[in-house]
Amino acid sequence: MMLLTKKLLAPKPLLLIALLYSCIITALFFVSGQDLPKTKIAGADKIVHIAVYFILVNFWLLYLYVKNNYILPLKWIVILLISITAYGIIIEILQERFTSSRSADILDVVANLFGALIGVLFFKGLKTKLKP
Repeated sequence: MMLLTKKLLAPKPLLLIALLYSCIITALFFVSGQDLPKTKIAGADKIVHIAVYFILVNFWLLYLYVKNNYILPLKWIVILLISITAYGIIIEILQERFTSSRSADILDVVANLFGALIGVLFFKGLKTKLKP
């Protein structure tokens, strides 16, 4: 188990995981709204956005942290947050322009940013447990 963990915590597998997750969520953000599961929970869409971006930022932070020998400068965190926020805005614009069943929603962008910020806070607590 420890050997598998060490292999997964190598930079290349982490980069592959972060890229794969990024590609999958990008594709899913363009799935027709009618093809998504229906729920009666108010705000479920925003909860999904928060969770997706929480995971997204943690995959990328983990990659950057391990790649940089378990050091994560604040500058990198800020750049990552700006990049992920820009990604979320671009996705919303593309949904509006290129899909007929999805539309841009500023509240989705806010939920994305909120999920990313929670992810950063979570990772700050987690990273001390990851040091070799």
